[in-house]
Amino acid sequence: MAALLSGSAPLAGPWRAALDLSGGPLRFTIEVDSGVAPVEARLCNGGSCQPFSGIRTAGDTVVFELGDYAATIRAVRVGDSLVGAYSNVGNRGPRSIPFRASPGRWPATPGNDALLGEWNAWFGAEGRRSPRILEFRNSAEGLMGTVLSNSGDYGAFWGESSGDQFSIGHFDGSFVYLITGAVEGDSLRGVFHAGLRSQTPFTATRATGTPHLKPPTEVTRADTTAPFQFAFPNLAGQLVTNDDPRFKGKIVMVDIFGTWCPNCHDAAPTLVELYRTYHARGFEAVSLAYEVSGDPEVDGQLVERFRDKFGIPWPILLAGVNDTELTAATLPQLQGFTAYPTLLFLDRTGRIRKIHAGFYGPATGAQFTKLRADLHSYIEELLADD
Repeated sequence: MAALLSGSAPLAGPWRAALDLSGGPLRFTIEVDSGVAPVEARLCNGGSCQPFSGIRTAGDTVVFELGDYAATIRAVRVGDSLVGAYSNVGNRGPRSIPFRASPGRWPATPGNDALLGEWNAWFGAEGRRSPRILEFRNSAEGLMGTVLSNSGDYGAFWGESSGDQFSIGHFDGSFVYLITGAVEGDSLRGVFHAGLRSQTPFTATRATGTPHLKPPTEVTRADTTAPFQFAFPNLAGQLVTNDDPRFKGKIVMVDIFGTWCPNCHDAAPTLVELYRTYHARGFEAVSLAYEVSGDPEVDGQLVERFRDKFGIPWPILLAGVNDTELTAATLPQLQGFTAYPTLLFLDRTGRIRKIHAGFYGPATGAQFTKLRADLHSYIEELLADD
């Protein structure tokens, strides 16, 4: 590793970075520390930052590694700038998005007062619309926000506003999201961009307090007439089923997740906290991993990384690939499965008593606090119901 490239500007310091989507630039910041070995760097959406897993340099080339998602940003020096591409392995094959960066920081641009607050949105065209909640606020870093859906939140968004127009994005190494639009009187109109080319129109009106999303406990239903059944291999290739002695007579949390899913990374610390709080009282857990490649060797390495990152003490099983229809086919006792993660809470007989679809992470503020309290309540109720 090296702290300098052969170009005229040092690698250390902040970089104004962007992914060039078909609908416009998704802006973010790369911060590279100086005076440390090995070199460390962070990917930031406004004030929300996460570390890169590594940096490799060779001549005029630099590679920022995002090991959690088997992704990289590879760029070369062009004058004082970096030009290259972000790439990762998607569930439909590898994808690549143009990347560029120049030294310095993006300006902190606050949002127009008419934009700030909560909006009830509908994504899609007439006849195929789905609900979302858009939240906008100002911070020291400028315009911030998030998106909530029936399957959880989309993480921290950051961007800019000029007059009635706004552009706000989220890039975390896995998800590539950009929202562009304008305030039109008492409504918003715009486009939600996902990845390089996907574009979905939306409209939104001011939230009134009337529920706009389904409660997360009502999104997915289950057959509760029989114990919940599963049978998948663990990371050593050994089959683990619901009949394993470790689950008998226990309250069990089944975590349906994927390492590719940033919401699942947000959820993991809370789930580990639940396990450590209640395990001695008869609480167990198992995670069912639905991964990108379907190759046990590739997926197993990602799951091992995830397990070690969060110190997960319970079994993680390789259950399939991250397609909601294929996932649902492997878990026929569930109806309406849509979200990673989805948490199932089983009583001592192994039957499903509660389902929580999705996860509201730290970017949602009050919703995150409420969700953590709700999860504790679910477990307390089941433990008390002997």
